[in-house]
Amino acid sequence: MSRLFIFVIIFGIVLFSIFSLEEFLIAPQPEVAAVENKVREVEVARLVRDVSRSESVDKTSLEFISLNETAVVSQNITPARELKLTKGSVFGDDYKAGSFLLSDMVSNPGDKGYLMLSIGDKYVPYFYSSDDNQAIDTIPIAVGDRVSFVATTAATHNIKEAGYAEITDITSRVIVDDAKVIQVLSAPQNQQEQEEVDSSLLIALTVEQVLQLEMARKLGDITLVPSRLTGNTLSVKSSDVIERLSGVREMRAGEAQ
Repeated sequence: MSRLFIFVIIFGIVLFSIFSLEEFLIAPQPEVAAVENKVREVEVARLVRDVSRSESVDKTSLEFISLNETAVVSQNITPARELKLTKGSVFGDDYKAGSFLLSDMVSNPGDKGYLMLSIGDKYVPYFYSSDDNQAIDTIPIAVGDRVSFVATTAATHNIKEAGYAEITDITSRVIVDDAKVIQVLSAPQNQQEQEEVDSSLLIALTVEQVLQLEMARKLGDITLVPSRLTGNTLSVKSSDVIERLSGVREMRAGEAQ
């Protein structure tokens, strides 16, 4: 009986040692941490008001918001980083507020059909060359800029025919204000080329404005200036200048005496 008891004890000790050694040798399986799917957001542009065909694209008509990338892809929304918005960009059609801005909703300078789209239904392209005015060679003018035309004419005679011999009734005033430049056809790249390359512009005008310019051109001189430098009420009379010059001469004569 004692031998059997001793054998059982020894057998139990061996089994206990085997199980203990197995737990030590076999490493526990690491717990797999749950991987959270991070929601990626993409910035898109949305209209905050109704816009019309040929209207210029500006910041006041857009807001930029972030959307889930999945929603952007599923709805074919153009991300803001892929939108090509340059100076002179116009809307290609009428769109309602709340619409997401897509790449095909905008036309940029150089795109096919941009010229006629940027003009609109009420305007025609008017060609203007630096031969008529050196100001457009000295003042940078780009697509989308606004320009005004100043006419210098006389009330009693044709300056083109009589010249400036009679200067008492000559007036320079704005006859076309805030016209949009729709294309720059050529421009000097540097000062050395300035004498060889003439700048020329296409400007969106109404038929009435074109007729006004052509009439003013036959009666006197036309000057183009950026609209930001003048207003539509600008008017200068030669009599005002003559009076000021005469006053200066009289004052100098009095000082000499």
